[in-house]
Amino acid sequence: MKYHNYDDWKLSNPDDDGHYIEDTDAIQEDVYFKYLHNRDRRWAYGVINKDGYSITITKYTSIPAIDVDWMDATEFNQNDETSRLRIHYKQFTFIDRGEFVEAYKDAINQLNKVML
Repeated sequence: MKYHNYDDWKLSNPDDDGHYIEDTDAIQEDVYFKYLHNRDRRWAYGVINKDGYSITITKYTSIPAIDVDWMDATEFNQNDETSRLRIHYKQFTFIDRGEFVEAYKDAINQLNKVML
């Protein structure tokens, strides 16, 4: 029997959930990093925590932006994301938690000035 689309195939295989990602280890520790934007020569600070949240702080102009993304909390995804950043940005370095928290507090203070 031939199936020309996924819906017909899925109806014929109700036990298949369509999830084919191999199980990998959970994230063991938070990773803090910074990288330099090539175009405007500004540092972006980031963290990928144990729960799979990726938080990035970037100053595009004088106002900072805080981006929050989520990924599956696996070592594979954490390593994949840091490898992708290393490839795309020439100056990528791992940092300690204090440097990230300092950048985060600075961004929050500047955003509070704008919002309040």
